[in-house]
Amino acid sequence: MFSPHRLLPISVFLGGSFLLHLFWENLQAPLYEGFTSFRQHFWICFKATWGDLLFMLLIYAALAVLHRDMFWITDRSAYTHPVTWAIALLLGALLSVSFELWAVYVDHRWQYSEAMPLIPVLHVGLTPVMQMLFIPLAVLFLTSRSSRFV
Repeated sequence: MFSPHRLLPISVFLGGSFLLHLFWENLQAPLYEGFTSFRQHFWICFKATWGDLLFMLLIYAALAVLHRDMFWITDRSAYTHPVTWAIALLLGALLSVSFELWAVYVDHRWQYSEAMPLIPVLHVGLTPVMQMLFIPLAVLFLTSRSSRFV
């Protein structure tokens, strides 16, 4: 059953995800070929952030299935369950590595500049993978703090 108090953690999850991904996308933009300025690439990063948000929704949905509750995010006990954090890490890694492999080597959507650190065996950029490891955990942490007020 839906109640208005469930909106705060969901808003923190989605809003925090969007803002952190937008910041990260702009921060790593110089590591890609063709980067000229933050001003010129802001809209490219803005569009990429919507894809990142889709990944966050996939993580949210997986956690909803795991917790058997569409509004798991409002349950404080969900944050004490180690699987919540492990699933966020695992899915973040799988989504980012597979998407980077496809985008760089199959679809040729972008190329890395010489400055991009690569993950040795996979030959994908380190920063986009770190993005999907760090931000889901950061957003879960922020959301867990906001759920104390629910």
